[in-house]
Amino acid sequence: MSDNTLRYALKLARKDLIVELRRPHELLSIIAFTLSSIIVSSFSWRTILILDPLVISAAMWVVIFFASILVLTTSFAREIDRGTIEGLRSLPCPPFAILVGKMIYGMATLVLVLISLVLSSLLFLNLSTSLITSLLLIFIIGAIDFAIMGSMMSAVLMYSEGKNLLLAFLFFPVSVPILLPGIQAGAKILAGEPFMALMPELRLLFAFMLLVIAISMMLFQEIFLE
Repeated sequence: MSDNTLRYALKLARKDLIVELRRPHELLSIIAFTLSSIIVSSFSWRTILILDPLVISAAMWVVIFFASILVLTTSFAREIDRGTIEGLRSLPCPPFAILVGKMIYGMATLVLVLISLVLSSLLFLNLSTSLITSLLLIFIIGAIDFAIMGSMMSAVLMYSEGKNLLLAFLFFPVSVPILLPGIQAGAKILAGEPFMALMPELRLLFAFMLLVIAISMMLFQEIFLE
């Protein structure tokens, strides 16, 4: 990726973040969804003395999955609704820079959601504070995968009727390569296994990330400029 591409991508991501912070109700609603999901899980499990780490990990990843849908469905749809998509096409930068900008915006937004998820889990699920770093790391890697894949899918569906609903339906099957290793890695962390035990799951997450990036680089220009 050239310096020019990265510079434009960062500017576009900054623009989207500023727009998001000017109308924070959407971001706050996603964080509220995250908090309420963890609180409901805590109430549901309060009679269970020992929770299975796999169950806790799966519950947390389900929250991340739905939060990703809420964050990423408006990535390109918002540009269509506002009529600003032609302005993006006229920018003197490679089309891939626009996709990277959307990816960075999605990652930054999801990181805020992840922080609220981990902190609320510490409070309501009685997780150990020693797990924060490892959990955040694996969740952030998954969030990067979600942001890359979700931004590309949002671009593919931006002209479709009912695009938000379509993205929600299609998001699950292509999220399986993220969710399965992510849930297993989270369970290992919660079970107290050493970080080196996560290597098989991390390899799968990074392999999927590289695959989606390669597909995006090949197809995005044709999709965006059609």
